[in-house]
Amino acid sequence: MHPHVNIALRAARDAADAIVHASDRLDRIKIIDKHPDSFLTSMDQEADDTIRYHLQKTFPLHSIHSRVSGHHAGENDEPIWFIDPLVGSYNFSSGHPQFAVSIANATGGVVKHAVLLSPLLGEEFIASRGDGALLNSRRIRVADHKDLENSLIGIDQAKTSAELFISLMQILLKSGAELRQSGCSPLDIAQVAAGRLNGGWCMYPNSLSLAAANLVLAEAGGLIGTESGSPDLDKGQELIFGNPKIFKELIRIRRKVN
Repeated sequence: MHPHVNIALRAARDAADAIVHASDRLDRIKIIDKHPDSFLTSMDQEADDTIRYHLQKTFPLHSIHSRVSGHHAGENDEPIWFIDPLVGSYNFSSGHPQFAVSIANATGGVVKHAVLLSPLLGEEFIASRGDGALLNSRRIRVADHKDLENSLIGIDQAKTSAELFISLMQILLKSGAELRQSGCSPLDIAQVAAGRLNGGWCMYPNSLSLAAANLVLAEAGGLIGTESGSPDLDKGQELIFGNPKIFKELIRIRRKVN
């Protein structure tokens, strides 16, 4: 295992342990920001501090970009860490188990290593570019499901207009797909990587939340793109992901909806 992954995993586990402990006493958690686009709790901040402690102690010259605490500059030619210490904060604060700790490491603008932990579910997704993806030390691949009929599709209505969401649901259901909604898009992406979901759709969330999940999916043989199918995620407002065949089917369906 690459040294960057080892340290990221150690940091993520420490943060996850604190999150699990806090989940038993949610009445003690403070809501810092209630806005849907920037929902933040005191646990986000504590987990962020924990992760940055590990990373800065081991890699003092590296930069860190965090959803919670912003940018922490390092040396220009050194790697940068992208962290979201608590993806799915609203789920966490509501007692829902679908949330995660996300850490990714990039060099030269390319994400090389990823760690995505689901604290309450006890699942650890790990990926290194060119080396494949693992779930709890077991290699994973996307499922070889070819048709939307009987496929499992993850959807997320956050930030979505009711008209678009309902239109997509109707088309998917008429196609024979089974829909699942977790409220945590990065975990949906990881579930596709593990072969548990066949594809998914969501509005484009914070890029820091996606960095780890995207590499896990790519290394497991999956595809992700915008509503037009572009691999340049910053050029769209939505994300579509899946195994190669389901990805193409979802793009085709999305083009039917204005």
